[in-house]
Amino acid sequence: MSEPMVRISGLSSWYGRGRERKQVLRNVSLELAPGEVLGIVGESGSGKSTLAKCVLGMVTDVTGTLTVNSPRPQMVFQDPYGSLNPAKTVGWILEEPLRAAGVRDRARRREVEEFLPLVGLEKEHLNRKPAQLSGGQRQRVAIAAALIQGSKLIVLDEPVSALDVTLQAQVLRLLADLKERLGLSYLFISHDLAVVYQLCDRVAVMTGGEIVEEGDVDELYDHPRHPYTKQLLAASLALD
Repeated sequence: MSEPMVRISGLSSWYGRGRERKQVLRNVSLELAPGEVLGIVGESGSGKSTLAKCVLGMVTDVTGTLTVNSPRPQMVFQDPYGSLNPAKTVGWILEEPLRAAGVRDRARRREVEEFLPLVGLEKEHLNRKPAQLSGGQRQRVAIAAALIQGSKLIVLDEPVSALDVTLQAQVLRLLADLKERLGLSYLFISHDLAVVYQLCDRVAVMTGGEIVEEGDVDELYDHPRHPYTKQLLAASLALD
């Protein structure tokens, strides 16, 4: 049996210092298997994004254990425009991770051009800047930038919430296809339970910095046990 891609046990985390130090995560434990998509759902302030940052090593004031069995885990953010350098072309943005890894000029461009079809982009996009792209194209660039170094673990923090319903469906299909083609594992952060249901294998429900329920996506949606999970699902159905 293969090792989990992510294993977390008794993780707690804090922000700030001294009297301003505030606990955000409380005794969180979970595992992400290779090739799995694990959804983390909950309202704003529940600790979802902090958990994602812990996995990426961006939060260091922590206790407990956290093991990541993947080199260079990457994140795709909610706002692709904000996460891409507006002054640079798509070609420069996609070459930058390879440049940092020491890949030479011609090899960088060749690798970028070979990667474009995987995310539904064309060579003509390489000379454009983010402002010259649609929202869906910008998110495809952000996904490509996260994947181009070969990472097998991608943290997706509300990756489709800034897109309209049609573009959401396109990007979700792309993510599902890339997972199968490249053997990826996703930690998928979202407040949208309908989106989570479409992509995720399992779901962990967070509130107040704790995981209150976790399970297979169909089982959890059909037979929620915790009152907070029931509340989330009822609110989602009401919105639908």
